[in-house]
Amino acid sequence: MNIQFVNHSSFVVEHDNIVLMIDPWLEGRVFNNGWDLISKTQFKFEDFEKVTHIWFSHEHPDHFFPPNLNRISEAHRKNITVLFQETKDKRVINYCKKIGFKHVIELKPDTFEVLSPDLKVMCELYQEGDSWILIKSKDFTIFNTNDCGIRDKFAADKIQQQVGKIDLLLTQFSYAYWAGNKEDRDFRRKVADDKLEGLKFQVDIFKPEIVIPIASFVWFCHEENFYLNDEVNRPQKVVDFINHRTKAKAVLLYPGESYWPNKEHNTELSIKKYNVDFEKILLGEDLIKGQSISEEELKIQAKNFVVNLDRNYKIWAKLLSPTNIWITDYNKAFRLSLENGLSNIELNIEECDASLSSESLLFNFKFPWGNDTLGINGRYQRPKKGNYSRFYNFFRYDQLASRGIKVGFNYFSKMAIRRVLVKAGLQKI
Repeated sequence: MNIQFVNHSSFVVEHDNIVLMIDPWLEGRVFNNGWDLISKTQFKFEDFEKVTHIWFSHEHPDHFFPPNLNRISEAHRKNITVLFQETKDKRVINYCKKIGFKHVIELKPDTFEVLSPDLKVMCELYQEGDSWILIKSKDFTIFNTNDCGIRDKFAADKIQQQVGKIDLLLTQFSYAYWAGNKEDRDFRRKVADDKLEGLKFQVDIFKPEIVIPIASFVWFCHEENFYLNDEVNRPQKVVDFINHRTKAKAVLLYPGESYWPNKEHNTELSIKKYNVDFEKILLGEDLIKGQSISEEELKIQAKNFVVNLDRNYKIWAKLLSPTNIWITDYNKAFRLSLENGLSNIELNIEECDASLSSESLLFNFKFPWGNDTLGINGRYQRPKKGNYSRFYNFFRYDQLASRGIKVGFNYFSKMAIRRVLVKAGLQKI
């Protein structure tokens, strides 16, 4: 079995005449121009000629990225089978059918899909759209937890019983979302360290011999979020942590490099390659600059947004409190309410619930996943005297609906129970 690293979360497993690609994001900026790849991808679009299967872990664009999928030639797509978790909305599988992939297979929970006489896979939803995959041959087992962030002991024990003995674990190793305001560098350091503790938790539960860090080889590439790069976990720190704080061995792969089980890999050389790329991006010479949206257009989009919110969620929308927003390129405050949409208000930035550009706020109004994107690209700040929950809640309902989660009594009951468990220390946030 050969594991070739493509980039970020993407790798290719070759075994028994099967060439399975995971989460192909090869190029392009994602999350509303908030992320870019640290290193250049070596895998070319022509190389899809040899790919037999593609699996997507979830719908986020650093895993499922239509602009890249459309660059795969039609001839190659006709020979590739897509694998995806079973979902209610069928968005991903319907899109893959539409653009002409050979077959699209929905993977049922706790059930192996046989790809060849000596290779089978199992995929299961973890939470909020994220899923893991088990790739198993007679002699070797790969477990990719990707963005699942498995940290709950009860859930982890259940998964461990499903997957059995693991030889190789692939998992994320750093934060890739908003991690404090510009001045909160100490907080980011704690978040980064906690990510490594989460990695250790998975190693302790699943007991792999080898860990390949993935899913964090990105940088915050916009002028509004560039500061977030200051405390991300860099490869040397991650490799040292795995080798000294866990019972597993770290193998670090640079784009284009491969790993064969039971063969040595020069991880130190891979670290040196990444160090060059990290130093280059930290110069901040290729940052994206925002575009200002007219106040008139923003207010029109806000009105459309609250009208739809009131129509779609009725009584639940009435529970929302107005939120105060500082728009950075206007340098003034606004109030978003169900009754009036976006209106001017006299407030200082410190008293607002969120501070962001008109471009980012427009994205929130236009797309159900807008606030999910905002939380990931980190293109905003949380004023210290505000209440960010008021801002977040305005966009939460559409965000949940985009994931197939129905907002109603059952949802709010589960949320209340979860808060009690978190407060009691029985569940992590």
